[in-house]
Amino acid sequence: MQPRGAPSNFGSLKEEPLRASWPAMLVDPSCYLYSTIGVASAHFEKQPPNNLRKSNFFHFTVALYDRSGKPIEIERTAFVGFVEKEMVRI
Repeated sequence: MQPRGAPSNFGSLKEEPLRASWPAMLVDPSCYLYSTIGVASAHFEKQPPNNLRKSNFFHFTVALYDRSGKPIEIERTAFVGFVEKEMVRI
């Protein structure tokens, strides 16, 4: 018995290994180490105000660029928390 809506030659489809049909980066996570995907630089286009702790609302703009210098578009962001000076290691 065939699944409903399945083509009549469903059983004759050729099954191929995943690695043969997908780029290696999507299948093997170790390839990410050598890829060009990632943030290469970031800078403030609009700085946050000096009195951040005194305000309930603030606005700033950060531009992110990849290794080829093209801007990276971000669909959605969320505030996680402040980073205190004591937490920063250089």
